[in-house]
Amino acid sequence: MVIRKKHLERVLELTPNFPNPKIELEQYVTPSSIAADILWYAFMLGDIKDKVVVDLGCGTGRFSLGALTLGAKYVICVDIDYDVLNTLNSKVNELLSNEIIVKPIDILASDVREALALRSLTECTVIMNPPFGVQSKGADMDFLEAAMDICSTIYSIHKYSEGLMQVINNLCRVKGFKYHVISHIDFPIRWFLPKHRKSIYYVKAVVIRLKRSR
Repeated sequence: MVIRKKHLERVLELTPNFPNPKIELEQYVTPSSIAADILWYAFMLGDIKDKVVVDLGCGTGRFSLGALTLGAKYVICVDIDYDVLNTLNSKVNELLSNEIIVKPIDILASDVREALALRSLTECTVIMNPPFGVQSKGADMDFLEAAMDICSTIYSIHKYSEGLMQVINNLCRVKGFKYHVISHIDFPIRWFLPKHRKSIYYVKAVVIRLKRSR
């Protein structure tokens, strides 16, 4: 198990990139430094070690593999894209064979926004970077609501606006959660289409922790 944050970052750097990024799915890599900060924060609060961890919209598994290295009991990776799930599966097999990780993970192909094929686990932790809802309006809140139906503790990244924070506050009130802001960050998105004019675009984002209150 990882006991130093710098070691965690090095493990996260082993996560492969998206093989064929799809703009409609808003597939962008969470930088290892940001992922490490979130994972380490969760670890220090006791939300990872010996816990079931769920990664919604897992992509190639940066949060998932990080949770395993921090001692998660069991990790479930969920994504709609078979390309990234195949990439993740290959990397998991490689890391297991090299004993970089020692526990397997379950990889689930499912649409979080439609019919998530995952029952409520209650005492578990969701750690995710959902779509920001730029290409598909409301996707960020759909992911958050799905997470609330599965686990009692959630870590999530969202494109920041005062309006969005009010929506999150209202959703928490309805679903019986409380949240607090962990940090405000400049989230780098590396563009990959010919029409993109900048190689990196920074989005004002917020990292939040939510906990079921009733």
